[in-house]
Amino acid sequence: MANNNDRTRKLLVRSALVTSATIATFVGAQNLAMLDATRLQQLLTPSPQAVAENPVAVEATAAQIQQAAPNLVIQQAAPSIIILRHGGQQPQPVVNTAPQAAAPAAIQPPAPSQISAPAPIIVQQPVTQSSNSSR
Repeated sequence: MANNNDRTRKLLVRSALVTSATIATFVGAQNLAMLDATRLQQLLTPSPQAVAENPVAVEATAAQIQQAAPNLVIQQAAPSIIILRHGGQQPQPVVNTAPQAAAPAAIQPPAPSQISAPAPIIVQQPVTQSSNSSR
């Protein structure tokens, strides 16, 4: 009985060590991540002194802004058209036609004379011979 209690105590101590080490790892990783985030934020945020010393000049006048393509008209493409072509082919003009309804199809089950039974599959297992002789 004492041996069983000793094993139980050892298992409990090992489990506690593994659990505490895992928790310490998670807490340490979280602290390092928070420190990295704070340092990154400090690096990316300019100081008020640097902002005052280096102002950004933005001057937009009517002469600087020009329309790149004033005659360009953007039309919405039809979502049902898919253009497929092989490399090296020239694109062909696409004619947008309304989809036509397919002719109604009648699905008939096969006649019983057309259905044949599958061929039987025969599998033989090797027979092991056992002898009860006491030689």
